Amino acid sequence: MYHGPTQQFPPPAPVAPRRTGRTVGITIAVTLGVYALVVGVAGAVIAGTGARNTVGPEVEGLPTEPCSAASGSQLGSLSAMVATASFSEVGSSCQWYVEYSDGTQGTLSVRYRIPTDDDREPLRGESNAQDQYAEEADALRDGEDGEYWTQEILEVRDLDLGDESVVSHYRTGSGELNSQAEVLVRSGGVLVSVQTTELWEQASGRADFTEDEETLIAIAENALTLVE
Repeated sequence: MYHGPTQQFPPPAPVAPRRTGRTVGITIAVTLGVYALVVGVAGAVIAGTGARNTVGPEVEGLPTEPCSAASGSQLGSLSAMVATASFSEVGSSCQWYVEYSDGTQGTLSVRYRIPTDDDREPLRGESNAQDQYAEEADALRDGEDGEYWTQEILEVRDLDLGDESVVSHYRTGSGELNSQAEVLVRSGGVLVSVQTTELWEQASGRADFTEDEETLIAIAENALTLVE
């Protein structure tokens, strides 16, 4: 539960539509401890008791309650508020506004993904997930120094989660760099990621998420229980 002044955070951004299939967005707004679930597709408002009531459509291999990947104590340690869940035929995710240990305001997201082909059709074979993981893990280890985009790796190491996993702290962007950290895990044919992001409008490139790394890894462990 968030205990600080809510005016410090911007209102949650709308859930971006996916390019494939039907996407459902659910926002949980916290007001005096009561959660209101706003279902974007139907336009209905439902009173609930918390993020664990955020349920999406049944999609093979993907959790229907991505917000339950983080426990109450883990969210409390990050002063989390406002959960936004989204669902599509190839992914489900949940995002919170949080405040990290060094005082940085940002977002925390948990994402479950199935690899896709060039037409955004799902590729459910484990070998497809292995290839996708290898590509993304290489970027988290090696970074990028392109003409228009930079990803500067600060710290990276392999983890013992799922079938293969890595945690990386880095700075990324074009011009002003944004501090981020990510735990990336492959479990069979599904990719799971837990990512921290400094608010882009307040980007300094100097945020330090190392004190919160344990929490990020613990959330990734919880997230895996929804697919294993």
